[in-house]
Amino acid sequence: MPKYEFVAVDFDGTLCADTFPEVGEPKALVIDYVKRLAAEGSKIILYTSRENGTRPLLNEAVAFCKAQGIPLYAVNENPGNPHAAKNGLKHSDGRKVFADLYIDDKAVNPLAIEAFGAAEIIAPEVQRVSAVLGQVVETLTPPLWRIAAYMRAVMRGTP
Repeated sequence: MPKYEFVAVDFDGTLCADTFPEVGEPKALVIDYVKRLAAEGSKIILYTSRENGTRPLLNEAVAFCKAQGIPLYAVNENPGNPHAAKNGLKHSDGRKVFADLYIDDKAVNPLAIEAFGAAEIIAPEVQRVSAVLGQVVETLTPPLWRIAAYMRAVMRGTP
C-alpha cells in the first residue's frame, strides 16, 4: 500500500510555470516526484481552477499531464473520503478534492524549496545581506589590520 493513497496536484505554478492561460514550462522536479508517487501506487488527482470554456484550458492541462507521463486517476473529482467511512461518517460531495497529500505552489509542501522557485524569492535578500556584510568587512579590515600589526609590535617589544 502506498504512503499516500490519493495525491491531489495543482497545475499552474506547480506542474508547470505559472503562465496562465498558457501552459508553462514543465517543472521537472515536481513532475518526477508525482510520477514516483504514482509508481508507488498513489492515485493522482489533478485539481485545478482551469476549465473548458471558450478555450479548452482544462483539456490542455490534462494533455500536458499525459505528455509528461503523469497517470491521472481523476480530474477535479472528489474520490470520497475513505477515512471518514472507516470512522462511520458519511463522505460529502464537497468541492474540495479529498487527498492524503496536496501538492500546490500556493501551499507548504514536502518538495525541495527550489522546485517552486523559493530560491528565487530569497536570493535577492541573500544578495542584499551579502553586500552589507561585504561592506562591513571592507570597513573593518583596515582598522583591524592596523590593530593586529600594533599588537604584534607590542608583543615583540617594538611599538
